[in-house]
Amino acid sequence: MPFPTVYSPRYHPNSEMHFIDLNTIYHKEEWGLTAQFETLWHKTLGSSLQSAIINNPNATQSVEMIAEIVRNCLSSVMHPNLEKHYYDTKNKKLAVSSRVRGNKMVGKSVNRLNEAIVLYNESLSDTQANSEERSLAYANRSIVCLQLHRYEECLANIRLARESNYPARLAEKLSQREAVAKKALAKAMKQDAKRMEEDPKEELRLSHPGHEHMPHVANCLQLQQNEQYGRHVITTRRLKVGDVVMLDTPFVKTLQEDCRYVRCDFCHAERPFTLIPCEGCTWVMYCSQECLSKAFDQYHRYECGVMRDAYSVCGRFPATALRATATAISIFDGDLVALQNHLDALDESQVNGFTMDWRTATPKDVYSTMHVLTTNQERRGLVDRTYQILVAILLHKAMVERTELEPTCKASPKMDKLLFDLILRHAQTIRCNHQLLSFYEGQPQEKVFEHKLYGAACYPSVSMLNHSCASNVRRLILPDGRCAMIVIRPIGKDCQLFDSYGLHHLVEDRVLRQRVIRLMFNFQCSCEACTHNYRTFKELSFQYGGDFTLISHSQQEGIYKTLATRNRKLALKIMRELQTDLNCKHSRYPSYDVCGKMRCYELSLCLVYKYVSESFLYCRKCTELQHLHPESLS
Repeated sequence: MPFPTVYSPRYHPNSEMHFIDLNTIYHKEEWGLTAQFETLWHKTLGSSLQSAIINNPNATQSVEMIAEIVRNCLSSVMHPNLEKHYYDTKNKKLAVSSRVRGNKMVGKSVNRLNEAIVLYNESLSDTQANSEERSLAYANRSIVCLQLHRYEECLANIRLARESNYPARLAEKLSQREAVAKKALAKAMKQDAKRMEEDPKEELRLSHPGHEHMPHVANCLQLQQNEQYGRHVITTRRLKVGDVVMLDTPFVKTLQEDCRYVRCDFCHAERPFTLIPCEGCTWVMYCSQECLSKAFDQYHRYECGVMRDAYSVCGRFPATALRATATAISIFDGDLVALQNHLDALDESQVNGFTMDWRTATPKDVYSTMHVLTTNQERRGLVDRTYQILVAILLHKAMVERTELEPTCKASPKMDKLLFDLILRHAQTIRCNHQLLSFYEGQPQEKVFEHKLYGAACYPSVSMLNHSCASNVRRLILPDGRCAMIVIRPIGKDCQLFDSYGLHHLVEDRVLRQRVIRLMFNFQCSCEACTHNYRTFKELSFQYGGDFTLISHSQQEGIYKTLATRNRKLALKIMRELQTDLNCKHSRYPSYDVCGKMRCYELSLCLVYKYVSESFLYCRKCTELQHLHPESLS
């Protein structure tokens, strides 16, 4: 489905209007809003802004003026769904419907247990606390856990079902299931202990000592600034492939919509068998009461009831901006006046995450490093700036109407403006500085791995790295949420570290990369890949010739086949061998040999450090129980 075309962000009032395909800028979740924006622009907004610009050429830089015009145009043109802002409430009818659909997935003829788990979780998110609907969803989830030999999770669901007032008429079935699970668990624990001894866990650490004041960043990294690169990170020593130079913690992170019933919204752990719902909305689920409480304290109290619309109407990055705003407000205990005073006293030019003492930094200090991230507002064209303002208006309206901020914002125009300004600022900083969270999902039947996204985040230290389409470091999102920056090409002393903002020459050609970077990040990429027009991996493979010193197609397939066994000892061996090869042959980059080994190396990293999805286990065929009996389900 293509995006509608709208006026280019490069529009100037005295130039011809150009059209672009916004599919290159915005994620598919934003298609609906972008279509409404186009309608609004064509009918009233474009002409209104043009008139204002004629009368005041500086109006394009005035957020207040653009926001006022947008608000005046909204009521007559926007789609009703964007105006009414329906509340996110529990729905018994939907809960029952999801549970019934889940039951249909577990019959002998269907046996789609992974889908059953997701549907039971969807049912749970729509249930009220201590309701029969909730207890039945937990009980049915326990049956699937037993079928999949997940005995601890089975027992956890039995406990949750009882705590949710499981009907007395069905209590005997629950007790029988509990006895079977306990007996099987005792046997399984002995086998698991043996497997753990055979498969030791490899923990990721910095390869060099950390800064004394910044222990999560190697002490050879320094933040510099100049006219050409702006803020950027260099190394004061030579770095080799495999060096870990950062272990950064996110300030804010959000899940993809299709992961809400699989992962915990707070820690992002993949816990589909034990997720519990938020009591105030249907959008988020958590792996434990501890994560639920932490989420509520750290941000969710100021987004509960808003997040569903933020994501479904506005998209991934605006939803992340909303959470960043909620996090900032929570840091100041909901006191907008204190937050305003903090920002008024903040000298943005003096905020430097590479000189701040992270050992003693307060949450307010950490927020300051987030607040000063670039917005690129001055580089944005009129249309792009107007679109961001529209997003901020919609999120601001929902946040005021549905959270405890309403009395403060309605009583104080200054605080109301602060909330709007924060949302707009974070909407822009998140788009410029976001990191997409991803993992490799195992597909055991095909013996391959699929690279999949599961969320978005913003990391204060990682955000200091510039982009290159031939990056020399690679982001690896760890199970605990930290982002490890690992060197994948040797880096010389006093040279810059380059990350990839999701665009790499091995995947996309130069024309597409440059277009997206210019429109989404507001700069012209002049990295080595763009300067020398490096080929994609597909193009490199077509040029593969008779040089038998190079890695062959069959060799690559052999490595992938070995990695597909998920044997971490073998993966660790392959990882170390590839590190040695990449350090020795880096001068050949971007040859098919080096690029092929780099791709294998990145997959081996994910396997060694345990960030391959376990979702393939959902479909594991059961040996002890051939199928579920329909009468077991409620």
